[in-house]
Amino acid sequence: MALDLEEIDRSMSFHSSEATIISCGTVTIDAAHQKVLLIWNKKLKIYQLPKGRKNIGEDMLSAAMRETYEETGVRATALRLKIATRATPPSDHSAAMDNNTTTKTNDVYQSQKTNTNGNGNAASPTATATATCNCEITEGRLSTEFLGCCHYPDPQSSIPAMKVVFFFAGAADSTVPAGPGAQEQWEKLDTVWAAASEAAAMLRFKAEAEIVKKALEDARRSGYPMVG
Repeated sequence: MALDLEEIDRSMSFHSSEATIISCGTVTIDAAHQKVLLIWNKKLKIYQLPKGRKNIGEDMLSAAMRETYEETGVRATALRLKIATRATPPSDHSAAMDNNTTTKTNDVYQSQKTNTNGNGNAASPTATATATCNCEITEGRLSTEFLGCCHYPDPQSSIPAMKVVFFFAGAADSTVPAGPGAQEQWEKLDTVWAAASEAAAMLRFKAEAEIVKKALEDARRSGYPMVG
């Protein structure tokens, strides 16, 4: 199929680095207790997902975990899920490679309920590849790729800027007290562990609700018995 270069040129747009804000956040799940981590913004009176700007030289996944801790006091760890992604898979990938990972992940979940690693985070299941797959969308492979992103003009920037927020899946134990550096009473954010079945409906922004729904769907596909 021939490429329409003129159409590509018309649809392509340029945003300079100083006019682009990269923010990173998480949908952090406690599978054992069927909870999702939210923040209550006391200034705006709305529920949101934890997120914030990445630092120079920081990778996005690390930024997401750091911002989650800074806004909530919760030490989340990256949660490997079967996330459909356009990221290029390794050469050993097979579309059928994860046939047995649901069982493996369920084993991890059962272990999490009875024997956590200190944070209550389940260890990540693994899988063995059998054949190569060349697909536009890679599915069925456990990874820590981003769940999705939302973008919008940043209303708080004095200079016009487009904000792009990348969300990653995280895992944490909702029964562990907040760590040092968590939000204090006088600060504008409160940490909230919401029931997984209610979390999406609580969020003010539809895009964030869609991210939560996708995270729970990906978790279920990966063997975690999440509701919602």
